[in-house]
Amino acid sequence: MRDLFADPDGPGRKYRQDLLRTYLREEPITPLPIRRLAATHPTTVDTVFRRLLRQPGFTWNEHGDALLRRRKPWYYEVEPRPGVSVIGDRLSELLRVQ
Repeated sequence: MRDLFADPDGPGRKYRQDLLRTYLREEPITPLPIRRLAATHPTTVDTVFRRLLRQPGFTWNEHGDALLRRRKPWYYEVEPRPGVSVIGDRLSELLRVQ
């Protein structure tokens, strides 16, 4: 999908659009990868979603959050928890002792 956001007119666009649709549709996939791609490619994100959704007036800044909330309501129903927790050396030692 990085290639789609980097070059919305590039080869393989249909395949990459289908992959993005899957990311929007599938429940186990959080909004994070889509948000990261949008943040990394601010000059092309609107073009990508306008074509994908066939909505010429779509802008990520105005409509992106609502799109993700509509497509992934389960994610926004609970407060997100970190997937990884960093612990210090002392706590790490204590955990090993048990």
